Amino acid sequence: MKLPIQGMALFCLLAATACGAPPDGGPEEQAPLDTTTQELPCSTCEPVGDPPPPIIVHGYEINLPLLRPDMMPAGWCYWALDQYGGKFAPCTGASRATMDWRGGNAVFNATYNSWYDSYSLYYGRVDVRVDAVDAFVPIAQTLGYYQHPQDVPGLVRGSVELLIPNQPGIPSPAQSEVLLSLQRQDGATWVDLATSRINITNLRQMHELQALVLPNQNVRFQVSVKGRPDHQNTYFLWKVRMFGAQCYPDFANGGGCL
Repeated sequence: MKLPIQGMALFCLLAATACGAPPDGGPEEQAPLDTTTQELPCSTCEPVGDPPPPIIVHGYEINLPLLRPDMMPAGWCYWALDQYGGKFAPCTGASRATMDWRGGNAVFNATYNSWYDSYSLYYGRVDVRVDAVDAFVPIAQTLGYYQHPQDVPGLVRGSVELLIPNQPGIPSPAQSEVLLSLQRQDGATWVDLATSRINITNLRQMHELQALVLPNQNVRFQVSVKGRPDHQNTYFLWKVRMFGAQCYPDFANGGGCL
């Protein structure tokens, strides 16, 4: 998975035991040299010792930097309230706006009531407000490019951490429906590869969705919430991420890619 905005989003290389091309990282990724004196092996002897380690390929994680004041998108400002945390909001003074990290990575309708906590990310949150509407409304998405060194399909997984808080005008405990979608780009449109409809409450929770994706195409993970026709809804958002492994090893068949 490659991002066109890899400098803007948290972009982490995750090593996984698998097949494929050798790693292209620096010396820190290689095992230390064995300097023990050894006898030269004979050409007719049976091999001894452990087999060589499997080749490593990498997967990529797109993790929106929701609570990182040092990575606020353009148009968003933050200010510290104490040594541990503070608020962030649209610089224009608007009550809400899109947090746009470019390249299709964004949170929609984030409000001025969002805040961060540098001591513990658990206590920060992005506050999202959805207008009164009887439909699903996107609140966040990540977008990346999936490829594989062997040009074979691979798994892509998206996850989100959120809740709907108790709020005036809706029954308590608050409840809402969420639609998760993994999609591929087909020209100017996005086609669903997998979807999941889940119910959330005022308890913080994480949900995931995965799909098998063909290589060399754009992939999007989108989070949408069901609006209420009679009332605005507020949501708290902590995490939006997408991970795509280049190879999932099939150990039952010699470690080849599934």
